[in-house]
Amino acid sequence: MIMITGGMGFIGLHAARALLDLGEDVIITRYREDRLPSFLVPYLNKRLFIETVDVLQAESLLGAGKKHAVTGLMHLASPRMNVPPAEGTQQTVQSLLHVLECGSRLEVRRVVLASSIAVYAGVEMPLWREDDALPVQAPYPMTAYKKVAETIGDFYSRQAGLEVVSARFSAFGPLARGLYFLPAQAVHAAVNGLPLSSYLRGGLLPYEEEGMDVAYVTDTAEALARLQTAPSLAHSVYNIGTGQVTTHKQMVEAILRVVPDARLELRPGKGDGPQYPAMDISRIYKELGWQPRYSLDLAIAEYAAWLRDGNPF
Repeated sequence: MIMITGGMGFIGLHAARALLDLGEDVIITRYREDRLPSFLVPYLNKRLFIETVDVLQAESLLGAGKKHAVTGLMHLASPRMNVPPAEGTQQTVQSLLHVLECGSRLEVRRVVLASSIAVYAGVEMPLWREDDALPVQAPYPMTAYKKVAETIGDFYSRQAGLEVVSARFSAFGPLARGLYFLPAQAVHAAVNGLPLSSYLRGGLLPYEEEGMDVAYVTDTAEALARLQTAPSLAHSVYNIGTGQVTTHKQMVEAILRVVPDARLELRPGKGDGPQYPAMDISRIYKELGWQPRYSLDLAIAEYAAWLRDGNPF
């Protein structure tokens, strides 16, 4: 039985499906969110269970784990990014320690932590690899919180003998409430018949030649599930991505092949800010044989179909 904190979130719901597909029974914890997509409904109270858990309350988390005899933990809950830094840092550390202590007391086989591609901010390499030295500086809340979580997870693992694995990723697709970057913004704009500018924060159009390594959420969830259930792992950090940069122009062109009349304007060229390379995904491929199954066109078509079916996110 695998327990997913933040299980009602974007990644959590997809991770639950991926674990179910691998034959695992799953608990998804909820706190603020309360939603269950149609693809999980058939499993409810059979192989999928929902528990109301506050990860900031240790006994709440441990109680759910004991109730269901949990054998693995996937920690996807995270603080909101718009809270004051002291509050966000406190929530990050406190919830993480509760998860690690819960895993230790229940003697679970493995704890998988959701990290982020954001930890690579400031790493000036042509390809981002798991062994790259990460700078201390953290320009974004996500960068800071995930670096803190990786460091504490690694320290705890070495001291307590609990296997802790961090997964660095960026994902897009159905169920993402936060329309913070181009893939989600552009697909929603296209399906809803609105200009891209109506979904942008700050009003500045993205540059055509900028982009990042971003995977479709179904692929990301499958990789997380594989990391959670693998009999053994040789490393404590893994990249999950496509292994290549998808530019904004490529993303928009893929959307236009699905929604030809979409109004998705971009600025030409590149900006003066940092440019993001691809992530090296050879480690997870060599160990687990995992690689993305979704092409960009297939991912966009599925995402658009999901929204056209009346799903709000």
